[in-house]
Order: sequence, then C-alpha cells, then structure tokens
Amino acid sequence: MNLIERYVSEIGKNLPRKSRGDIETEIRSTLEDMLEERAARAGRPADDEMVKELLKEYGAPEKVAQSYLPPQYLIGPKLFPIFWLVLKIVFTVLSVLAVIGFGVRYGTSDLTMQSFGGLLGKSILEYLGGMISAFGNLVLVFALLERFVPQAAHDKELDGDWNPNELTKEPDPDEIRPWELIVTIAFTALGLVLLNFYPQVLGIYFFSGDVSVFLPALSDAFFRMLPWINATWILGIALHVWLLRQGCWTPPARWFEMALKVAGVVIAYLLLQGPPILALDAARLVEAGVEQSAAGVLVNMVKQIMTITLAVIMVAGGFEVIKGVYDLLIKKSSRPFLTK
Repeated sequence: MNLIERYVSEIGKNLPRKSRGDIETEIRSTLEDMLEERAARAGRPADDEMVKELLKEYGAPEKVAQSYLPPQYLIGPKLFPIFWLVLKIVFTVLSVLAVIGFGVRYGTSDLTMQSFGGLLGKSILEYLGGMISAFGNLVLVFALLERFVPQAAHDKELDGDWNPNELTKEPDPDEIRPWELIVTIAFTALGLVLLNFYPQVLGIYFFSGDVSVFLPALSDAFFRMLPWINATWILGIALHVWLLRQGCWTPPARWFEMALKVAGVVIAYLLLQGPPILALDAARLVEAGVEQSAAGVLVNMVKQIMTITLAVIMVAGGFEVIKGVYDLLIKKSSRPFLTK
C-alpha cells in the first residue's frame, strides 16, 4: 500500500461509515491530481519524498477528517438556553421541596441533638442526590434531542429579507413552538424516571427518637395504574418528538393528542374513584411516633391536595378535548393544545 492509500485509510478511520467511501474517493482523487501537478512543475516523476511533502502540507489525518464532520455537541448552542431554563426550574422546585420536606420531618419528629444531626445530614444527602440525578437525566434527555431531532431546536433564522409586515400576520394555527415541546418532553421524562426508578423518594422521612422512619406516600393502588400512566406519557413524548421532526401540526396528530387527553382524564378519574392511592394515614404516622393532631392535619392536607389535583386534571383535560373536537369538526381548524 503506497503512502497516499495509507493516508486516506487513516482519514477514513475517523469518518462515519455511511459517508466514508465517498470522502475517501474524493480525497484520493484530489491528492493524486495535486501530486501529478506538482511532479509536472518539478519536471520529474513523483517519488516518496514528494508524496510526504504533499501529505504534510495537506494536514494530519485526524484534522482532515474533522473538516468533513459537522460540529458535535452533547447539548448544542440552540438547545442549551432551553436546557438551562429547565434545569433552573427543576433545581428551584427540588430546593423548595427539600426545605418543605425537612420542615415536615423536623415538625413531626421527636428529636434529640444526635437525631437532629442525623436528620439534617440525611436531608442534605438526599437533596444532593436528587440534584445530581435530575441533572443527569436532563442532560440525557437533551443529548438525545440533540442527536435525533436536531432541527427541533432550530428557530427561524433571521435574514436580510425579513419584513416588518410579518409582525402583523395572524399566527399560524399549525405552527409548533419547539421550545415548549422540548420543555414538556423534559419534564415528562423526569416524571417517568422518578415514578419508575426512584419511587422510594416519594414519601416522608423522619426520626422517632434515634430511629429513622420512612413512610411511602403512594399506595399499591397507584402503582397498579402506573403502566397505564407510563404508556400515556411515553406516547405523549413520541407525539412531541414526531411534531419536532415534522415541523407542524396535522389533523391526525391533533386527533392522537386528543386521544391521549381522553386517556389522561380516564386515568385521573380511576385514581380519584378507585382505591386510595395515598399510603399515608394518620394511624401509621401515630404508630411511627408522630403526634396524633399533627398526623391528622398532615394526612388531610395531602389528601385534599391530591383530590384537587386530580379534579383539575379531569376538568382541564375534558375542556381541551371538547374544544379540540369543536375546532376540528366545526371550525375546520385546530390549535395546538399541548403547546399552550
């Protein structure tokens, strides 16, 4: 194998397989033409020294290969502002929940100095672990978006032909808002990870004397419904990814989105009307050492929040489905529901 073939082969090792052959052919042809021209100017046949000089000027194989590759990012400049926004929101929520959780544990625990130190240390470790886990999962979600739907983050590029009259145009009902879809994908993915891989964080930790006690917040009835919740959320993510690749809403996409909304309403109704989905009850808290009055107040508060949340999901989802059917069948136009 001559020097040019070895050189081209080294370049090919750093190129993607699907385009490697064409690029190698192009580089080989270019080098041979350059060598032939250089030999003609020198008035003598090309030799190894002339080839080496040519290859040295052409550049190191790794550097030449890089010139044929697009810029590679884990999270590129188009998606990074959205990633940073979501990360700040998640970290803020986690911080607030950590403070509230510590306050609840402190208020419902009979603490000694030793157990207070243990509670504080455990709370800090849980907080840091949650932050690291959330950061890692968000990076994974946005890296996948960067890899598989890079056009999702591309806003319209400004050019010299921009016309101020565009400011007065009516919004296109089929236009998607990529950043809103991406934020929804990120939070849905975080919810899936939390419920399926870290259910142990959904509960109350506190100290009874010097003993650490954990009471899970969600019952087995909720986790029996989890596969249906997973299916609905995963299909929602798939719809959003498809929209990001498609670039606009279509009637089938809107009908599919409404079907997911109906499924969400049904799941919320079953959770509300079925067996209790909260594992917390006053008797268990009292057995664990919580004062009876405090236990009753805490459980009632959590139950009311859960009931109101499920009711809101049902009402809001039902309204969006009715409005969507009206838009599609009566007005013959539609609007993006998931992006509002």
